[in-house]
Amino acid sequence: MDERLEKVNLINELDFTFVDVEKQLSEDQERWGDTWKERGLVFNEQSQEVRWFYKMQDYFQAHINEGQAIPWDKVIGEAHICKVREKKLKEIE
Repeated sequence: MDERLEKVNLINELDFTFVDVEKQLSEDQERWGDTWKERGLVFNEQSQEVRWFYKMQDYFQAHINEGQAIPWDKVIGEAHICKVREKKLKEIE
């Protein structure tokens, strides 16, 4: 175990993480609006899981090739969009 993390409680950190994710999603909302709603579960013949996977690959390649940090708030935000889209579309089926 990394001793610097010994007293950190993962569940207690959720609020801090989601404050950061909320900020990221707010910035994305300003920039992109509601375009996430246009994509649905399938868009351009790709499932949202495939689109999500390719987006994560882009982040990883930027990390490997250019040394960019993985944008964890964006990763979580993308997953949140997929979860909301899936849940809400299933509710109305």
